Amino acid sequence: MSRLYLELKNLRFYYFVPLVVLFILVPLTVFASLKQYGDSFPSFTVICQLYIPCFAPWWSLFILKDYFNSPGKELLFVYKQKRDSLLGKAIILWVLYVLHIGAAFVAATFLYDFVWFLFIAIVIQSMFLTALVYFLTILLQNTFIPLITDFTYSLIFMLAGGYTPLNIFVQGLSNASSLNKMPAVFLVAVILFYVGYQLEKHLYKNSM
Repeated sequence: MSRLYLELKNLRFYYFVPLVVLFILVPLTVFASLKQYGDSFPSFTVICQLYIPCFAPWWSLFILKDYFNSPGKELLFVYKQKRDSLLGKAIILWVLYVLHIGAAFVAATFLYDFVWFLFIAIVIQSMFLTALVYFLTILLQNTFIPLITDFTYSLIFMLAGGYTPLNIFVQGLSNASSLNKMPAVFLVAVILFYVGYQLEKHLYKNSM
């Protein structure tokens, strides 16, 4: 945990980007939507799904960048202890992001009732994108392609993805029954984490 804290501290400006999205960009976009379209909950769900999940892997990506995109990256793996795994860091940072999402949703109760199914959907979507980026980073030993994949996936499937099985986002999310695809998304995320961790252990063994 101490190393993770130092790595987060070392992010400097980049650490605050997801927070700016959660607590400034999303509220401003919601208020603009309210002013133009009135009290529209569907617009709120679209805005939340468009902006919030895609920034879930942000902290993980910039920390993983030091392991794969920096000179002397082998040393980071040599001195990495098992309890300090990259998977553990990715999960801890996802949980930290979820706590911030919860705080943002509490603030949103001034406009809408706290909607648990929307919160659950966004948490699982954030988990999936975090797992996808973690898996791709370990597989490709690169963070640029996972970063582009994250934002490209979110834009394509949120704005024009329709109801294809590859789309983790929910169009017209209005009640708990809209979460019918979330168990499958959760399962895929767990599989991506597991496969990525097996690849990580292989990298760790090769670095010794």
